[in-house]
Amino acid sequence: MMKATPKIKTLISGPVVLQILMGMLIVLASVPGAVSDPDTKNGNVKASDRLQAGLFLNYDSNLQPHFQGALTNVALGIVINYIDIDEMNGKLIIHCWLNIRWSDEQRTWQPSEYDNITEITVRASEVWTPQITLFNGDDSGLLADTQVTLSHDGHFRRMAPALYTAYCDLNMVDWPHDKQTCKLKIGSWGLKIILPDNSTAKGTSLDRDDLVQSPEWEIVDSRAKFVSLDYYGYMEYTLTAKRRSSMYTAVIYTPASCIVILALSAFWLPPHMGGEKIMINGLLIIVIAAFLMYFAQLMPILSSNTPLVVIFYSTSLLFLTVSTVIEVSVLYLATAKHKRRLPEVLRKLLHGKLGTWLLLSQFSTTGEQQRDQTKELGEHLYEDPQDHDVTSPLEINPTEVPGYKANQFDWALLATAVDRIFFLAFSLSFLILAIRCVI
Repeated sequence: MMKATPKIKTLISGPVVLQILMGMLIVLASVPGAVSDPDTKNGNVKASDRLQAGLFLNYDSNLQPHFQGALTNVALGIVINYIDIDEMNGKLIIHCWLNIRWSDEQRTWQPSEYDNITEITVRASEVWTPQITLFNGDDSGLLADTQVTLSHDGHFRRMAPALYTAYCDLNMVDWPHDKQTCKLKIGSWGLKIILPDNSTAKGTSLDRDDLVQSPEWEIVDSRAKFVSLDYYGYMEYTLTAKRRSSMYTAVIYTPASCIVILALSAFWLPPHMGGEKIMINGLLIIVIAAFLMYFAQLMPILSSNTPLVVIFYSTSLLFLTVSTVIEVSVLYLATAKHKRRLPEVLRKLLHGKLGTWLLLSQFSTTGEQQRDQTKELGEHLYEDPQDHDVTSPLEINPTEVPGYKANQFDWALLATAVDRIFFLAFSLSFLILAIRCVI
């Protein structure tokens, strides 16, 4: 009885082997740099499709790529489009584009093997991209899913729009001629390999050639540097912006000049017009109070660096208050019925050189005329007693004693001298204040 010959079992059947061979051919044709059949190039599969299929086969977008045997560096640049400063909240608002570059040594190919394709574009969500965020401001840390450009030598480039609001320590002392210096600290947490992007022709990582000019701010200086800390690194961009202050000439400086002129001109009114002087000062006080309220709404309440313009207006308010008190005193000196004579020392000063310096000579001449009239009146009392009923000799003014009008004139002259002296004092005070506040 013959034994049956055992059958040899094949591990892989014929159809399975055929499928494996077909798969290997497809993979071999898709690998960058592999020699492909010219017929395959001219087939239905496009060169760009084969290229992307080969580049991102078994690609993990969560892993940071390598370049030249180490983790790839990230070059970061910024293109500024528009800036604005929020003075009330102390923030710098900037519209910009981020220029992010990195490399991957495994994402390279020969352009001659793929219809001379030198670069392709992919979505940012399909490849590894550094998560760039703003450290010193309000930022969600997420950028728009824009296109990423990949060149044949393995260099990635991403241009992403960004809106950053950075905290800024404002110095409002020189407002409205102020310059504000603010910093943007842009980087990625846990990523220490961020470097400046010096790929542009100017060799700088901060570009503002496409800046849309703000109606109020102008960038006059910009700097960039890389800061490396223990666990992360970031790019620090320093911007210096100057305020365009031409329109403030009509809004602030012209009213300030008018206030000073009116406040000083009030001292030249006659002393008996004290009511008009006080009215002028009152109107000026109301105007200054309105300006101070305007400044309070326009600028933040700062304890350490109060604007010089605010100091000028508030000090002018104090000057006008003192001036009002002085005018009340002058009005009293000029209109009150004084029973006592003006001290002889003051009278001689007013009719002497001090009166000449204070331009009181015309008033002195008038006083002498009144004094002569009083003397003549006393002489006529003795010559024609029928026309004047003199009941007592005490009513007759001796020639050496001034009459009532002459006495009142001396007090009014003193009031005028007080006005002139304080005019000089306030003129000097306003001049010093203006120089101090650079008005």
